[in-house]
Amino acid sequence: MAFVSQTQCASAIRSGKYERLYLFYGRDVGALEPFAKKLTSRLCPKEEQAMNLHRFDAQELDIEAFVDSVQVLPMFSDRVTVTLEGLNMDKITKAQGDILRKIIADIPDTTVIVITAAGESQYKNRRSLTDKNKRFAELCAKHGSVCEFAFKSVSDIAKTIKKQVEREGCVISQHDAQYLAQLCNCETSHVNKELEKLCSYANGSEITREDIDALCVRRIESDGFGLALAILRSNAQLVFERLYELRVQSYEPTQILAIINMSLSDIYRARLCRTAGKSYAECAKEFNYPKNREFAVRNAFNECANIGIERIRRMSMLLSNTEYRLKTRSMNTDDAFLALEQFAAEAMA
Repeated sequence: MAFVSQTQCASAIRSGKYERLYLFYGRDVGALEPFAKKLTSRLCPKEEQAMNLHRFDAQELDIEAFVDSVQVLPMFSDRVTVTLEGLNMDKITKAQGDILRKIIADIPDTTVIVITAAGESQYKNRRSLTDKNKRFAELCAKHGSVCEFAFKSVSDIAKTIKKQVEREGCVISQHDAQYLAQLCNCETSHVNKELEKLCSYANGSEITREDIDALCVRRIESDGFGLALAILRSNAQLVFERLYELRVQSYEPTQILAIINMSLSDIYRARLCRTAGKSYAECAKEFNYPKNREFAVRNAFNECANIGIERIRRMSMLLSNTEYRLKTRSMNTDDAFLALEQFAAEAMA
Protein backbone atom coordinates (compact mmCIF):
# COMPACT_ATOMS: atom_id res chain seq x y z
CA MET A 1 0.00 0.00 0.00
CA ALA A 2 1.87 3.01 -1.29
CA PHE A 3 2.64 5.28 -4.23
CA VAL A 4 3.72 2.94 -7.03
CA SER A 5 4.87 3.24 -10.63
CA GLN A 6 2.79 2.03 -13.58
CA THR A 7 5.18 -0.90 -14.00
CA GLN A 8 4.93 -1.93 -10.35
CA CYS A 9 1.16 -1.65 -10.38
CA ALA A 10 0.82 -3.65 -13.60
CA SER A 11 3.18 -6.35 -12.31
CA ALA A 12 1.20 -6.80 -9.10
CA ILE A 13 -2.10 -6.97 -11.00
CA ARG A 14 -0.73 -9.59 -13.44
CA SER A 15 0.34 -11.75 -10.49
CA GLY A 16 -3.17 -11.52 -9.02
CA LYS A 17 -2.19 -9.35 -6.05
CA TYR A 18 -5.09 -6.91 -5.79
CA GLU A 19 -5.47 -4.01 -3.41
CA ARG A 20 -8.81 -2.91 -1.97
CA LEU A 21 -8.23 0.61 -3.29
CA TYR A 22 -6.65 2.08 -6.42
CA LEU A 23 -6.21 5.75 -7.23
CA PHE A 24 -5.01 6.52 -10.74
CA TYR A 25 -4.29 10.15 -11.57
CA GLY A 26 -2.25 12.08 -14.12
CA ARG A 27 -2.18 14.06 -17.33
CA ASP A 28 -1.72 11.14 -19.74
CA VAL A 29 -5.41 10.33 -20.09
CA GLY A 30 -4.79 8.01 -23.04
CA ALA A 31 -2.65 5.73 -20.85
CA LEU A 32 -4.67 6.03 -17.64
CA GLU A 33 -8.16 5.24 -18.90
CA PRO A 34 -7.32 1.98 -20.74
CA PHE A 35 -5.29 0.82 -17.72
CA ALA A 36 -8.21 1.43 -15.35
CA LYS A 37 -10.62 -0.25 -17.77
CA LYS A 38 -8.45 -3.39 -18.02
CA LEU A 39 -8.11 -3.55 -14.24
CA THR A 40 -11.88 -3.26 -13.83
CA SER A 41 -12.39 -6.12 -16.30
CA ARG A 42 -9.92 -8.28 -14.37
CA LEU A 43 -11.57 -7.52 -11.04
CA CYS A 44 -15.07 -8.04 -12.37
CA PRO A 45 -15.39 -10.15 -15.55
CA LYS A 46 -18.15 -9.27 -17.99
CA GLU A 47 -20.46 -12.08 -16.84
CA GLU A 48 -20.36 -10.75 -13.25
CA GLN A 49 -20.72 -7.04 -13.96
CA ALA A 50 -24.52 -6.85 -13.86
CA MET A 51 -24.55 -7.65 -10.13
CA ASN A 52 -21.09 -6.77 -8.88
CA LEU A 53 -19.88 -3.70 -10.80
CA HIS A 54 -21.03 -0.25 -9.69
CA ARG A 55 -19.93 2.83 -11.66
CA PHE A 56 -20.03 6.43 -10.42
CA ASP A 57 -19.23 9.77 -12.03
CA ALA A 58 -17.63 12.24 -9.61
CA GLN A 59 -19.30 15.15 -11.43
CA GLU A 60 -22.74 13.78 -10.48
CA LEU A 61 -21.84 11.88 -7.33
CA ASP A 62 -24.61 10.36 -5.23
CA ILE A 63 -22.48 9.82 -2.16
CA GLU A 64 -25.08 7.74 -0.32
CA ALA A 65 -25.44 5.36 -3.27
CA PHE A 66 -21.64 5.17 -3.46
CA VAL A 67 -21.39 4.19 0.22
CA ASP A 68 -24.13 1.56 -0.19
CA SER A 69 -22.32 0.06 -3.21
CA VAL A 70 -19.04 -0.16 -1.31
CA GLN A 71 -20.67 -1.94 1.62
CA VAL A 72 -22.88 -4.39 -0.30
CA LEU A 73 -21.86 -8.06 -0.39
CA PRO A 74 -20.88 -9.68 -3.71
CA MET A 75 -23.35 -11.92 -5.55
CA PHE A 76 -21.87 -15.24 -6.78
CA SER A 77 -18.42 -13.65 -6.93
CA ASP A 78 -15.32 -13.02 -4.83
CA ARG A 79 -15.71 -9.27 -4.79
CA VAL A 80 -17.69 -6.14 -5.54
CA THR A 81 -15.96 -3.57 -7.77
CA VAL A 82 -16.82 0.11 -7.43
CA THR A 83 -15.42 2.69 -9.85
CA LEU A 84 -15.39 6.46 -9.33
CA GLU A 85 -14.37 8.39 -12.43
CA GLY A 86 -13.29 12.01 -12.87
CA LEU A 87 -12.59 12.76 -9.22
CA ASN A 88 -11.25 16.19 -8.32
CA MET A 89 -11.30 16.89 -4.59
CA ASP A 90 -11.48 20.62 -5.31
CA LYS A 91 -14.81 20.12 -7.09
CA ILE A 92 -16.80 18.04 -4.60
CA THR A 93 -18.51 19.38 -1.48
CA LYS A 94 -16.94 19.22 1.97
CA ALA A 95 -19.62 16.78 3.13
CA GLN A 96 -18.96 14.48 0.16
CA GLY A 97 -15.22 14.67 0.79
CA ASP A 98 -15.60 13.80 4.46
CA ILE A 99 -17.75 10.75 3.68
CA LEU A 100 -15.44 9.64 0.88
CA ARG A 101 -12.37 9.81 3.12
CA LYS A 102 -14.21 7.89 5.86
CA ILE A 103 -15.33 5.05 3.58
CA ILE A 104 -11.84 4.75 2.04
CA ALA A 105 -10.35 4.22 5.48
CA ASP A 106 -12.68 1.26 6.12
CA ILE A 107 -13.23 -0.67 2.87
CA PRO A 108 -14.75 -4.13 3.35
CA ASP A 109 -12.57 -7.13 2.48
CA THR A 110 -14.94 -8.09 -0.33
CA THR A 111 -14.83 -4.71 -2.12
CA VAL A 112 -12.31 -3.06 -4.45
CA ILE A 113 -12.60 0.65 -5.26
CA VAL A 114 -10.99 2.04 -8.43
CA ILE A 115 -10.79 5.84 -8.51
CA THR A 116 -9.59 7.76 -11.58
CA ALA A 117 -8.59 11.42 -11.63
CA ALA A 118 -7.38 12.02 -15.17
CA GLY A 119 -6.35 15.32 -16.69
CA GLU A 120 -4.85 18.67 -15.84
CA SER A 121 -7.27 20.17 -13.33
CA GLN A 122 -5.95 18.23 -10.32
CA TYR A 123 -2.57 19.99 -10.61
CA LYS A 124 -1.55 23.40 -9.30
CA ASN A 125 1.64 23.50 -11.40
CA ARG A 126 3.72 21.31 -13.70
CA ARG A 127 4.54 18.72 -11.07
CA SER A 128 2.38 19.10 -7.96
CA LEU A 129 -1.23 18.27 -7.19
CA THR A 130 -3.42 20.88 -5.54
CA ASP A 131 -3.41 20.68 -1.76
CA LYS A 132 -6.76 18.86 -1.43
CA ASN A 133 -5.89 16.33 -4.13
CA LYS A 134 -2.44 15.77 -2.65
CA ARG A 135 -3.84 15.08 0.82
CA PHE A 136 -6.41 12.71 -0.66
CA ALA A 137 -3.71 10.85 -2.61
CA GLU A 138 -1.64 10.49 0.56
CA LEU A 139 -4.67 9.07 2.38
CA CYS A 140 -5.32 6.60 -0.45
CA ALA A 141 -1.68 5.50 -0.36
CA LYS A 142 -2.20 4.35 3.24
CA HIS A 143 -5.04 2.04 2.22
CA GLY A 144 -4.18 0.98 -1.33
CA SER A 145 -2.09 1.75 -4.40
CA VAL A 146 -1.72 5.24 -5.89
CA CYS A 147 -0.26 5.55 -9.35
CA GLU A 148 0.47 8.66 -11.42
CA PHE A 149 0.13 8.52 -15.20
CA ALA A 150 2.46 11.34 -16.15
CA PHE A 151 3.55 11.96 -19.72
CA LYS A 152 6.56 9.81 -20.58
CA SER A 153 9.77 11.03 -22.15
CA VAL A 154 10.20 11.15 -25.92
CA SER A 155 12.59 8.18 -25.85
CA ASP A 156 10.13 6.05 -23.84
CA ILE A 157 7.22 6.92 -26.13
CA ALA A 158 9.41 6.19 -29.16
CA LYS A 159 10.10 2.68 -27.84
CA THR A 160 6.36 2.11 -27.44
CA ILE A 161 5.75 3.42 -30.96
CA LYS A 162 8.31 1.01 -32.44
CA LYS A 163 6.74 -1.95 -30.65
CA GLN A 164 3.21 -1.04 -31.76
CA VAL A 165 4.36 -0.51 -35.33
CA GLU A 166 6.14 -3.89 -35.37
CA ARG A 167 3.02 -5.61 -34.04
CA GLU A 168 1.17 -4.22 -37.05
CA GLY A 169 3.80 -5.66 -39.40
CA CYS A 170 5.38 -2.30 -40.24
CA VAL A 171 8.70 -0.64 -39.37
CA ILE A 172 9.75 2.83 -38.29
CA SER A 173 13.20 4.21 -37.52
CA GLN A 174 14.11 5.34 -34.00
CA HIS A 175 14.58 8.90 -35.27
CA ASP A 176 11.14 9.01 -36.92
CA ALA A 177 9.52 7.41 -33.86
CA GLN A 178 10.95 10.19 -31.71
CA TYR A 179 9.76 12.76 -34.24
CA LEU A 180 6.21 11.38 -34.03
CA ALA A 181 6.38 11.38 -30.22
CA GLN A 182 7.36 15.06 -30.24
CA LEU A 183 4.65 15.88 -32.78
CA CYS A 184 2.07 14.29 -30.46
CA ASN A 185 3.53 15.94 -27.34
CA CYS A 186 3.97 12.46 -25.83
CA GLU A 187 0.19 12.12 -25.39
CA THR A 188 -0.65 8.41 -25.56
CA SER A 189 -4.15 8.91 -26.97
CA HIS A 190 -2.84 11.18 -29.75
CA VAL A 191 0.01 8.77 -30.55
CA ASN A 192 -2.40 5.83 -30.78
CA LYS A 193 -4.72 7.66 -33.18
CA GLU A 194 -1.88 8.67 -35.47
CA LEU A 195 -0.32 5.19 -35.41
CA GLU A 196 -3.59 3.58 -36.46
CA LYS A 197 -3.67 5.89 -39.45
CA LEU A 198 0.01 5.49 -40.32
CA CYS A 199 0.06 1.68 -40.06
CA SER A 200 -3.02 1.42 -42.24
CA TYR A 201 -1.37 3.66 -44.83
CA ALA A 202 2.01 1.89 -44.69
CA ASN A 203 0.32 -1.53 -45.09
CA GLY A 204 3.31 -3.57 -43.96
CA SER A 205 6.06 -1.28 -45.24
CA GLU A 206 8.18 1.41 -43.56
CA ILE A 207 6.61 4.50 -41.99
CA THR A 208 8.74 7.45 -43.07
CA ARG A 209 9.13 11.06 -41.98
CA GLU A 210 7.32 12.06 -45.19
CA ASP A 211 4.36 9.84 -44.24
CA ILE A 212 4.17 11.45 -40.81
CA ASP A 213 4.25 14.99 -42.23
CA ALA A 214 1.64 14.14 -44.85
CA LEU A 215 -0.86 12.25 -42.67
CA CYS A 216 -0.55 13.39 -39.06
CA VAL A 217 -2.49 16.32 -37.71
CA ARG A 218 -0.19 19.26 -37.07
CA ARG A 219 -1.05 20.76 -33.71
CA ILE A 220 -0.14 24.26 -32.72
CA GLU A 221 1.77 22.97 -29.66
CA SER A 222 4.29 21.29 -31.97
CA ASP A 223 4.65 24.44 -34.12
CA GLY A 224 5.94 26.85 -31.49
CA PHE A 225 9.59 25.84 -31.66
CA GLY A 226 9.71 25.89 -35.45
CA LEU A 227 8.04 29.29 -35.60
CA ALA A 228 10.21 30.81 -32.87
CA LEU A 229 13.36 29.49 -34.52
CA ALA A 230 12.28 30.66 -37.98
CA ILE A 231 11.60 34.17 -36.68
CA LEU A 232 14.98 34.30 -34.92
CA ARG A 233 16.63 33.19 -38.18
CA SER A 234 14.55 35.56 -40.33
CA ASN A 235 13.01 32.79 -42.43
CA ALA A 236 10.13 34.96 -43.62
CA GLN A 237 8.66 32.52 -46.14
CA LEU A 238 8.28 29.71 -43.60
CA VAL A 239 6.91 32.06 -40.93
CA PHE A 240 4.19 33.69 -43.02
CA GLU A 241 3.16 30.45 -44.72
CA ARG A 242 2.65 28.76 -41.35
CA LEU A 243 0.85 31.75 -39.86
CA TYR A 244 -1.55 31.62 -42.81
CA GLU A 245 -2.12 27.87 -42.26
CA LEU A 246 -2.84 28.44 -38.57
CA ARG A 247 -5.33 31.15 -39.44
CA VAL A 248 -7.12 28.79 -41.83
CA GLN A 249 -7.22 26.26 -38.96
CA SER A 250 -9.10 28.90 -36.90
CA TYR A 251 -6.41 29.44 -34.26
CA GLU A 252 -6.58 32.73 -32.39
CA PRO A 253 -3.59 35.12 -32.63
CA THR A 254 -3.22 35.06 -28.84
CA GLN A 255 -2.95 31.24 -28.95
CA ILE A 256 -0.23 31.45 -31.56
CA LEU A 257 1.71 34.07 -29.60
CA ALA A 258 1.44 31.99 -26.43
CA ILE A 259 2.91 28.89 -28.06
CA ILE A 260 5.70 30.89 -29.71
CA ASN A 261 6.44 32.47 -26.34
CA MET A 262 6.71 29.07 -24.63
CA SER A 263 9.26 27.88 -27.18
CA LEU A 264 11.10 31.20 -27.10
CA SER A 265 11.45 30.74 -23.34
CA ASP A 266 12.91 27.27 -23.96
CA ILE A 267 15.45 28.76 -26.36
CA TYR A 268 16.33 31.59 -23.96
CA ARG A 269 16.88 29.20 -21.05
CA ALA A 270 18.95 26.88 -23.22
CA ARG A 271 21.07 29.77 -24.48
CA LEU A 272 21.74 31.04 -20.96
CA CYS A 273 22.62 27.59 -19.64
CA ARG A 274 24.81 26.86 -22.65
CA THR A 275 26.67 30.14 -22.08
CA ALA A 276 27.14 29.11 -18.44
CA GLY A 277 28.66 25.79 -19.54
CA LYS A 278 25.73 23.63 -18.42
CA SER A 279 24.26 20.64 -20.25
CA TYR A 280 20.68 20.41 -21.49
CA ALA A 281 19.98 17.82 -18.75
CA GLU A 282 21.13 20.31 -16.10
CA CYS A 283 18.96 22.98 -17.71
CA ALA A 284 15.90 20.72 -17.70
CA LYS A 285 16.46 19.87 -14.05
CA GLU A 286 17.09 23.46 -13.01
CA PHE A 287 13.90 24.72 -14.65
CA ASN A 288 11.78 21.71 -13.55
CA TYR A 289 10.88 20.45 -17.03
CA PRO A 290 8.55 17.42 -17.03
CA LYS A 291 9.81 14.33 -18.89
CA ASN A 292 7.59 14.88 -21.90
CA ARG A 293 9.13 18.35 -22.48
CA GLU A 294 12.80 17.59 -21.89
CA PHE A 295 13.13 17.21 -25.66
CA ALA A 296 12.29 20.93 -25.96
CA VAL A 297 15.43 21.84 -24.02
CA ARG A 298 17.54 19.37 -25.99
CA ASN A 299 16.27 20.76 -29.31
CA ALA A 300 16.85 24.32 -28.12
CA PHE A 301 20.42 23.44 -27.06
CA ASN A 302 21.11 22.01 -30.50
CA GLU A 303 19.86 25.11 -32.31
CA CYS A 304 20.69 28.11 -30.14
CA ALA A 305 24.48 28.20 -30.33
CA ASN A 306 24.57 30.83 -33.07
CA ILE A 307 21.65 32.92 -31.82
CA GLY A 308 22.63 35.96 -29.81
CA ILE A 309 21.05 36.50 -26.40
CA GLU A 310 20.19 40.09 -27.25
CA ARG A 311 18.25 38.96 -30.30
CA ILE A 312 16.23 36.56 -28.17
CA ARG A 313 15.55 39.31 -25.61
CA ARG A 314 14.47 41.73 -28.32
CA MET A 315 12.05 39.22 -29.80
CA SER A 316 10.68 38.45 -26.34
CA MET A 317 10.02 42.15 -25.71
CA LEU A 318 8.28 42.58 -29.08
CA LEU A 319 6.15 39.52 -28.40
CA SER A 320 5.18 40.80 -24.97
CA ASN A 321 4.18 44.20 -26.39
CA THR A 322 2.10 42.56 -29.14
CA GLU A 323 0.34 40.28 -26.67
CA TYR A 324 -0.44 43.30 -24.48
CA ARG A 325 -1.96 45.11 -27.48
CA LEU A 326 -4.13 42.16 -28.41
CA LYS A 327 -5.44 41.75 -24.86
CA THR A 328 -6.08 45.43 -24.11
CA ARG A 329 -7.58 46.66 -27.38
CA SER A 330 -10.73 45.72 -29.21
CA MET A 331 -9.70 44.12 -32.52
CA ASN A 332 -11.47 42.07 -35.14
CA THR A 333 -9.81 38.93 -36.53
CA ASP A 334 -8.18 40.73 -39.45
CA ASP A 335 -6.65 43.42 -37.23
CA ALA A 336 -5.42 40.84 -34.70
CA PHE A 337 -3.67 38.76 -37.35
CA LEU A 338 -2.20 41.91 -38.86
CA ALA A 339 -0.71 42.73 -35.44
CA LEU A 340 0.69 39.20 -35.25
CA GLU A 341 2.27 39.48 -38.70
CA GLN A 342 3.69 42.90 -37.83
CA PHE A 343 5.31 41.38 -34.75
CA ALA A 344 6.87 38.63 -36.86
CA ALA A 345 8.12 41.08 -39.48
CA GLU A 346 9.62 43.45 -36.91
CA ALA A 347 11.26 40.56 -35.00
CA MET A 348 12.88 39.30 -38.23
CA ALA A 349 14.17 42.74 -39.21
